[in-house]
Amino acid sequence: MEKNMNMPLAGVRVVELATVVAAPTTSRMLCAYGAEVVKVETLYGDEMRRAGKTELTPYEDYKNPLFTVHNSNKRLTSINFKDPEGKAALLKLIGEADVFITNVREASLRRSGLDYDTLRESFPQLIYAHFSGFGPKGPVASNPGFDSTGFWLRSGPMADWQVEGSFPFVPTYAFGDMATSSVLLSGILMALLGREKTGSGTKVETSLFASGIWCNSVGVVETQFERRHLNPDPFRPADPFDTTYKCADGKWIGVYVNEYKKDKAKLAKLLGMEDILEDPRYDDIATLAESGVIVEAVKRCNEIFLTRTSAEWRELLSANSVSCEVMQSTCDVSRDSQAIENHYVEELEFADGLKVMMPCPPVHFSEYTRRPYEPTGEIGKDTDAVFASLGYSGEEIARLREKGAIL
Repeated sequence: MEKNMNMPLAGVRVVELATVVAAPTTSRMLCAYGAEVVKVETLYGDEMRRAGKTELTPYEDYKNPLFTVHNSNKRLTSINFKDPEGKAALLKLIGEADVFITNVREASLRRSGLDYDTLRESFPQLIYAHFSGFGPKGPVASNPGFDSTGFWLRSGPMADWQVEGSFPFVPTYAFGDMATSSVLLSGILMALLGREKTGSGTKVETSLFASGIWCNSVGVVETQFERRHLNPDPFRPADPFDTTYKCADGKWIGVYVNEYKKDKAKLAKLLGMEDILEDPRYDDIATLAESGVIVEAVKRCNEIFLTRTSAEWRELLSANSVSCEVMQSTCDVSRDSQAIENHYVEELEFADGLKVMMPCPPVHFSEYTRRPYEPTGEIGKDTDAVFASLGYSGEEIARLREKGAIL
């Protein structure tokens, strides 16, 4: 089937030496759109294989949805590159690759001779993509960096996204990793385009901290002036028609990105608040704040929205071109007809008949396809095939496995 698929990255070869989420997701995206990706694990395997234990999902070898999200379609091999023959095999793999992706810390890479400066001597056309927690320089450059620390804690959102004085919110596992994977992906694709012009490889770098700052750009700029906290008092938004309200069914609806001055008359009529049109305190955003009537307006809207269900409000507001959406729980997304119809989630069957709605790579092309999801397998599932493609005989593969250089 794959021979007949037209994928934009067909022919690109990638070696991944990375764990958990951000860097593996980058190569997963490359793989989904045609690149041939060999994932190199240690003999212990990627820690993401066991994430289901704490995230309360299945995590068996052939029934591991979380690991599959980030690693479907890759060829899986396991190499002990501390063994000289294991390292030699890894270098053979890298020598045949267009892209090498790793999130191993720089000091460890240098000790192993897998740092960029060393590899570019032998492979000057290699695109070397390095991912870190906090970046290559600075006082915490060598610190371990994770989604929660590098992306969320240090770049501002966890301090500012809840109402001031509340406990910090807890972000979904790997949310920042997923956002950052797209940053690294775009860098790799730019490097591949650049190589077409220059013939030379390059080092591509990003970090969770860099991505967190970039994603929080508006907040980083805003808080250098009058605004010091991003989430205001819920009774004092700038605009009473640009916030969230609880509905009769207990669900919340967000009414957002509507222009107060232009849309005030329409919204006032829909909400039964026509009297505000003659009240100078409600004239514009400035008078709302200066008069303090914003609190009265929000409390009044709270009572009004409690008179109908979220579905009723969405139907009414949407029919009148008011931007709004019901706040959906994450557990609802896998059943969302909009997501299913657009193939943003697709059903995948694992071993023992386990069926899971899997989030899909989010880019769609009119003239290209992507590889369909496949469940991942055990550590070293494709070692024999990968090493055979490098020219190793069956006897050599067996000997390397017996001595602990591969799995």
